[in-house]
Amino acid sequence: MSPTKRFVFIIGLGVFLLIPVVFLGIGLQVFLLYNLLCFGLLIVDRYLSPSKDKIQIARQSLEVLYFKTENQIDLLVTNQYHRSLHIEVKDMIPDFHFNVLSQHMAARVPAFGQCVYSYTVLPTKRGSFLFPEIFVRYKGVLGLCTNSFSIPLPMDYKVYPNVTDISKYRLMLHKNRSLASGGRPIARMGADTEFESLREYVYGDDYRKINWLATARESKLIVNQYEQEKNQPVFILIDTGRPMSHPIRGYKKLDYAINAALVLSDIVNQKGDLSGLMVFDTEINSVIMPGKGAKHRSAFMDSLYHANDTKNAADFEGAFKFLTTKFLRRGLVFLFTDFETMDEAEQLLESAKILKKRFILIIVLIKSDSIHALAEHPATCEREIYEKAVAIDML
Repeated sequence: MSPTKRFVFIIGLGVFLLIPVVFLGIGLQVFLLYNLLCFGLLIVDRYLSPSKDKIQIARQSLEVLYFKTENQIDLLVTNQYHRSLHIEVKDMIPDFHFNVLSQHMAARVPAFGQCVYSYTVLPTKRGSFLFPEIFVRYKGVLGLCTNSFSIPLPMDYKVYPNVTDISKYRLMLHKNRSLASGGRPIARMGADTEFESLREYVYGDDYRKINWLATARESKLIVNQYEQEKNQPVFILIDTGRPMSHPIRGYKKLDYAINAALVLSDIVNQKGDLSGLMVFDTEINSVIMPGKGAKHRSAFMDSLYHANDTKNAADFEGAFKFLTTKFLRRGLVFLFTDFETMDEAEQLLESAKILKKRFILIIVLIKSDSIHALAEHPATCEREIYEKAVAIDML
């Protein structure tokens, strides 16, 4: 129990009341009586205050937060006392990795009523974090004392990669598929290769698609109709080695790679193909075989939310051999990586030969704005000449 500002004000008011009665010679008696009355009211207020069992708190938010995004956490406070109570609540947030944007939560909860307390956090690291307990303060009925206690309410929040871009690109993909009223068909690159059906020849059809057996049987020109191949495997490989730990615009390169991998996986699945995942450095840390659907997306998120960069060098040869051993179909491979030296680049290109028989490899590097700025900046002194030369060499 601790006194409130109201109690301190009342005690201070007694000092001013003491001044006019000092001249009557009874100042000390009045001062003592006034203070005894104030402390008596404080004890009464403490006695009338409800026990902590009358206040219940429950977490209403999901167990998922999103990286570098404002997330709202809701707490449901229930007052089971027959009087309204002024209640303050503070969640115990883990040190580091969270920026609290608004956490002062205080309100008057009506008798036998409920109130939702909300605050906003911005996670600065992916992973799993425990919010162990909640601190509660509430004023007595007379408002002279404050009672405080803590409620064990553990919640293991998972900070997932930011998926806001997925909805944006999904909408772009939907617009790309849809045709506006009166619009012309959109020309698509590449040829459809999967047989769908037979139909009668129409002027302008490619003569190479004529089905001569069906034409002889029907005594009229019949052509094969094809559609785009689906269920093709697309592998996404993410290197978590040392070069991916370098920051760019407030994010690590690995964070950019993970966000891009999620968007790419979603687009692959939306197009009807299968997306797979491998996270590696010196060893294989996580593997998801190609697939699609809601469970597959959840598995992707669960594998990527706790993926952290390391100080190790990536073993490309081991990763590529694992891929060719475990998966025998042809496929497309996107490799998100980076390197610091020419030796690392040459090692990557040498290891890439392992994939050339069955896979098409696309290497995705992340542009470093600071190095490009140095390389493009006009040099005006000897130091800037050296910096520019080093930047151009690195590029």
